[in-house]
Formats: sequence, C-alpha cells, structure tokens
Amino acid sequence: MEETPTTPAATRAQQFTALRRQLILEAAQRVFEREGLENTTVRAIAKEAGCTTGAIYPWFDGKEAIYAELLEASLERLQGQLDRALDGEPVGAARRVIQAFFQYYAGRATDFSLGMYLFQGLGPRGLGREADERLNARLRDCVARLGSGLRLAKQWPDDVVAAEQMQVFTYLMGLLLLFHTRRLKSLGQQADDLLERFCTTLEQRRL
Repeated sequence: MEETPTTPAATRAQQFTALRRQLILEAAQRVFEREGLENTTVRAIAKEAGCTTGAIYPWFDGKEAIYAELLEASLERLQGQLDRALDGEPVGAARRVIQAFFQYYAGRATDFSLGMYLFQGLGPRGLGREADERLNARLRDCVARLGSGLRLAKQWPDDVVAAEQMQVFTYLMGLLLLFHTRRLKSLGQQADDLLERFCTTLEQRRL
C-alpha cells in the first residue's frame, strides 16, 4: 500500500530531511565564520557537513542562498528578542531594547559576523538584488525597534526618533565591533559600563 504523508514512515522521512538540511546550514555557518562568503565554496560546506555537493543543491542554489537563509534567520531571532524587550512599561523601554540588541550580538559572535554583511562592515557583498532587499528590510525592522523604544520612553516626534534610532544603531555596532575584536580590553574599558553610561545619557537628554 502506498504511504501517505501522514504515515509514521513519511513523518520520519520528513524529519530526516529537515535534520539533514539543518546540518548543512550549521556546517555552512561554521565555514562562513572562518572563511567569509567570498572564500567559501559549496564543496567546503559539503565537506564540513559530511555530505556531497549533490546533497546540497536540492535545497540551495549556491552558497549565497545558504548565507541569505542564515542571515535572515539571525535577523528574525534578533527581532523577536527586541520585541520581547519592548513588551513592558514605557519607562525604561529605550534602555531595555538597546541592551537587548547589544546582548543578542555580544553573545553570538557568529551571528555578528553574518550580520556585518548588512551593517556595511567588512563583510562581502552580492547576495543578489532580491535577497539584499529582503534582508535589508528585516534589518530596517530591527533598527525601527530601537526607535520604538525611544518613542515609548521619550515620546519624541517621529522625525527625531528616525534620526536618533540611527545614532543608537551606529553606537551599538561600533561598541560590538570593539567588543568582538577585544579592543575594549586593550583600552581598559568594559562594554557593560560604556553601555550603561550611554543609556543614562540618552534617558537624561532633552530636546
């Protein structure tokens, strides 16, 4: 009798397929972190995943498609963390969302490395127009969450929020870059102390 998608055997096959795909993504993330997009090959990803290149192409057209999926998933997780930080009293919302952004990337060096592609840092370019537009839209959504925190806490007008959220984003990316490259330590600084002072100054600011 022919099995249907609801049979246990079909379910197991679907689970195996999902697991294999996830293993490829995890292997690709490790290779991207070591080599960067430009120096990574599908062959290197396959070797890291313990499979053939032919096992990758049914799911992904190439390394750019894999990179884009990893980056989009990372931005989705970031957005979720920022949304949770905004779910509370308006007082302190700006501080909470700023700290949530920093903590997300401070604890995820690989995600930060992936994200540098969109943050106009040292990462490569060229995932394709459609992927670039989709990923940049997700990034804008995350930056807008920083603005939502400012709007809740400070009740600033939209034009001020639009400018200030980019100032906050710029500060966070600079701090994270110094943090992950260990430059802060060599300068005798602590990221938590710097972020605390930044948030306090922001809370005290008047238009």
